Amino acid sequence: MKNIFLSAIVATATLASCSTVSSILQNTFPYNATVLVTSGSPANTTLSIISAAQSINQLTGAGANVKDIRVSNATLSVNSNTSVGLFKSVKVYLSNNGSNEVLVASREDIPDNVGSSLSLDVSTSATLDRMMKSGSVQQRLVYVLKQSPTSDISVKTSIGFSSLPITN
Repeated sequence: MKNIFLSAIVATATLASCSTVSSILQNTFPYNATVLVTSGSPANTTLSIISAAQSINQLTGAGANVKDIRVSNATLSVNSNTSVGLFKSVKVYLSNNGSNEVLVASREDIPDNVGSSLSLDVSTSATLDRMMKSGSVQQRLVYVLKQSPTSDISVKTSIGFSSLPITN
């Protein structure tokens, strides 16, 4: 009887620790996507570009042991010789290969002299469990430029998440 009880305790502790480690992985490593805004892109026009996002979750499958996945922070950064102030507005959507698209971050009225990195306003209302556990997440960046860029601009988005370990 002692062996069964001890085995049950060890199994429960092991499962709880795996979920906790998965939650830490999910929350520590951001979802990154890099896109290229080409020179000569028109200003004052809504443009859109799609990229496959990559995260530690896709490599480890950490999402299987977490729940209540929500966006906790998001940043947009550009080449060091460029300013994010080139953008008038940005919106970041995540989806399962184009379906079930969810707005996760945005920023309107971006100042001219903001530098090469900008924190975005995040949407924490939606849980992204189904999407993040699917393994086939893509990002769509919708943006409006203030002026047409004279050279290509590499744009990187990093999205951080919060989640809870599955303990049952």
